[in-house]
Amino acid sequence: MANTRLSMYIARLLRHRPEELNLTMDVHGWVPVTELVEKIRAAGRYPITREILEDIVRQDNKGRFRLSPEEDRIKACQGHTISWVEPELTIGQPPAVLYHGTTGEAYEKILASGHISRMKRHGVHLQPVEEKAWQSARRWHKEPVVLKIDAARMHAEGAVFGMADNGVWCTEQVPVGYILELLREEERSI
Repeated sequence: MANTRLSMYIARLLRHRPEELNLTMDVHGWVPVTELVEKIRAAGRYPITREILEDIVRQDNKGRFRLSPEEDRIKACQGHTISWVEPELTIGQPPAVLYHGTTGEAYEKILASGHISRMKRHGVHLQPVEEKAWQSARRWHKEPVVLKIDAARMHAEGAVFGMADNGVWCTEQVPVGYILELLREEERSI
């Protein structure tokens, strides 16, 4: 994707650090598009126009960002570490199986702790499509692994799931007893 660094910068602003540019963000993480473009341009780090921003939103293969129906506001769909932001999730029954992309090193920590943690985010991110979980796992530039999760049983046993606008499912934590399988990249090509 063109403008990868700018896209990563926008994700950082909208998910973690709106105060870096003193962005006006509401409780659901929405920021005025004009303000975002103007403040990024004024900061001088990246050349940006509304058209470039719209291209980033349209071309992002993970659907990280969403424009409002009027296209006057933008938000990150999930992944916030801002404590006061309340992600807009549709609470419901998830697919029977979901996937979590991580690393071999993190998997060992998951086993030791007894669960997949949301860390500082508002929820554990789970993908309905295995390949999207692989995309998440590879971003760490370490040994990628994907965990296959028994979401149907988790939900039946009381876990609450919410789906973000981009199809990512979120839940508070995933105890290791719900991990059905550890998938390793080298085993995929066999």
